[in-house]
Amino acid sequence: MHTYATALNLIGVTVPAHLSADAEVPILTGPQAQGDLLLLPADTPRSKAWQTVPVKRVGVVHGEATGNTHWLHPGFDSPRVTWLRATGQADGLAVGYLRVPDGQTALLIHTDEHGANGIGPGEYVINRKRQARVVFNSALAYVPRTSASTSPDWFGLVDD
Repeated sequence: MHTYATALNLIGVTVPAHLSADAEVPILTGPQAQGDLLLLPADTPRSKAWQTVPVKRVGVVHGEATGNTHWLHPGFDSPRVTWLRATGQADGLAVGYLRVPDGQTALLIHTDEHGANGIGPGEYVINRKRQARVVFNSALAYVPRTSASTSPDWFGLVDD
């Protein structure tokens, strides 16, 4: 099992002084969050563009404000972990997909405050998080609402 120190060592970063280097990184197969990313179990697309996650790592998202990056790394003895960068998503939330075979693991590692997430066998989508923003249009306030009359004018997504 990885500790925070062994995970960060994979990307050449030392543990910040305010964090515990010996904290174990649990391996999970359910939904996970890391900063502005969500990792969700999901069916993954068929594509010839799947790539093996290299030992040197894959940069999933580069932090524009902080310069900190979310890195995808295969776990110990996990040479068949694969990754597909998402392209052409209508909602713009998916940044990629991940396949972790049985008996293998992957790590999503952040270079600063978010630590490391251990990812167990399964298929996942990696999404950017967004906040919901409710938009109230006073002209619609008095329109009778039924399930057939829901309007996209009531909700919107904003960057986190």
